Amino acid sequence: MYPVLSKHLNRKVYKNFRYHQIMNPNTPKNKIKKYWINSARYDWYEARKKGNIFERLFYNLKIKYILSLTEFKDKRILDLGCGTGVNTYDLYKQSKKTIGADISPWAIQRAKKNFKEIPFYVCDSEKTKFQNNYFDIIINTGLMQYLKNPELTVNEMHRILKPGGVAIVEVPWKYGIYNSEFIRSYITNKKNQNDEPVNVTYNTKTLRKIFRRFKCMKIRPFLFLVLYGLFKKKV
Repeated sequence: MYPVLSKHLNRKVYKNFRYHQIMNPNTPKNKIKKYWINSARYDWYEARKKGNIFERLFYNLKIKYILSLTEFKDKRILDLGCGTGVNTYDLYKQSKKTIGADISPWAIQRAKKNFKEIPFYVCDSEKTKFQNNYFDIIINTGLMQYLKNPELTVNEMHRILKPGGVAIVEVPWKYGIYNSEFIRSYITNKKNQNDEPVNVTYNTKTLRKIFRRFKCMKIRPFLFLVLYGLFKKKV
């Protein structure tokens, strides 16, 4: 198991600064999935549009950064773990071949309401129904940290991505200021910052290792908050 997936509730606190998010290794996978299906009710798109200034700034800056990482025009794009569509419409403006997918029926229902012109599907990131070698680009933001077995999602991304296609991945940076509950409360405006059953941080080494089947093109911190990885499926 990767170093960030601690066997204990490993917390290191300096003045409300948490360097490690929490993962209980005994939490059943089904319980984790049920949380996202039945309990999680954070609307990322609403936060970007009508949230506090920190939410609006963060979500708007990060989509600009995502769009700078590769060429999106007329590509077949999957926004995997799209939530309520916080990034999907910007991707759709680059290519009408954009699809959104998320495990939460609630989130997909809201995404469909927000963007009627975009196809959205309810599906598990570990086992989608898309065909092999289908997408040119897969966007994966705000997903990996919530998975007990993220390698299963990475394998699925590899299966449905075309050879030479790229995956853009966002994860919480182990050394980033986003690990501060105080800062997270301003960015997300959530009352409980640790309500997720699993929330894991990554560093460059662990992110590169979990995407070892891909060619690593770039891994960079963004705004001292998160890590972005650009990975290419080997031809």
